[in-house]
Amino acid sequence: MLSLAVLVAACATNYVTKNHQFKLISEKTEIQIGSTAKKEIVREYGTYRDLDWQIYLDQVGQKVAKQSDRPQLAYDFTILDTDVLNAFALPGGYIFVTRGILSEIADEAELAVVLGHEITHVAAWHGIDMLQRAGLLSALTALGIVGGAVAGAPDAAIAIGQAAGVYENMYLVGYGRKNESDADRYGILYASRAGYDPEAALTFFQRLDKIEKEEQTAERISPYWRSHPLTSERLKKARYWINSINQSGSPLMYNRDRYQALVARLPKMDPKERGVIKGQTYTNDAYELSLEVPTGWTLDNSRTESLVIFNGPAPGVRGALQHVKLPSELGVQDFTKQIMRQWGIQQASARETEYPAGHGMVLQYGDELSKYRTLLLTRGPEGYTLMCQIPEELYLQYLVDCEKIMRSLQIQ
Repeated sequence: MLSLAVLVAACATNYVTKNHQFKLISEKTEIQIGSTAKKEIVREYGTYRDLDWQIYLDQVGQKVAKQSDRPQLAYDFTILDTDVLNAFALPGGYIFVTRGILSEIADEAELAVVLGHEITHVAAWHGIDMLQRAGLLSALTALGIVGGAVAGAPDAAIAIGQAAGVYENMYLVGYGRKNESDADRYGILYASRAGYDPEAALTFFQRLDKIEKEEQTAERISPYWRSHPLTSERLKKARYWINSINQSGSPLMYNRDRYQALVARLPKMDPKERGVIKGQTYTNDAYELSLEVPTGWTLDNSRTESLVIFNGPAPGVRGALQHVKLPSELGVQDFTKQIMRQWGIQQASARETEYPAGHGMVLQYGDELSKYRTLLLTRGPEGYTLMCQIPEELYLQYLVDCEKIMRSLQIQ
């Protein structure tokens, strides 16, 4: 049982709501949990590497964060390299937006509203509430991590890792519709305090409402809609909150031209090159190839760095099919050497073999966390890599599935 002293110490005032709240986790531990979760999310989705975009996002984000109810925290803003429309936040100040949502935003004012929404999740401890619901607060407390994790302590590191694991599917589950609604309210307020037009929330929500209806018609619902209130409801509440904001007479910022110039730089894949997913099968007519995954696996063709990625039933079990445009015709051995250099693979076992997709090279390599099995193929000046990643402890369990996926690949 928690001591009375701990319980008293754990009573804190929420930065946003100003209500007294039960909070066992220190800010130091909160940051460690967010940092650990960020590494896994970036490992899975990759970051969009454009320095101008990253600097710009950070500038706008920091401007809004300084007007929040928790301005002293060091906020961290990351662009994930996926076309999926989403934005989410982790404890400790870690904010993520996708290329997909950046493409749907019209100007800097709308971006400020989106970032204000995510900053609110951090400032209002919505992530801490999720840990409590997951039953992990008591474990962290029992290890004495209330005041910050002990560096190098194995049990503490495990507890931090378990807590971080709660957030790895943050893009799917959200923080609950009540918290999402609160994040809308205060996000609009923070953007307004930073000098942006709060009515940017209306234009953004109207665009989202159109996209939401189109996806419902197509029976293709993005994770964003499942974790947020109906956009029509968000619009009604946003109008009320905007009317209650006491705005100064200063000119409001939009910076549309600057924003649109950056949007024009975002990669846009031709829909024909993206391919089609039907059930467990991926087909790409542009590249004349197809691939199947076993039952329980999922496919995703929204990334620019891969034709398609696939995720297994267990965390950390994943893979990707990539196309590589070669400067000239290469044999599979030279292609393998090129990929090993580019991917930084120091040691690997390599074996030439025949697959249904043709003559190829199979690489096997790994580190202390995961094992990798990659099939490499060439077709003249075109190269293909089909990589499976499996955690060390699950390797034997999912190796057969990985081999099935590789043997399902067909290239005409």
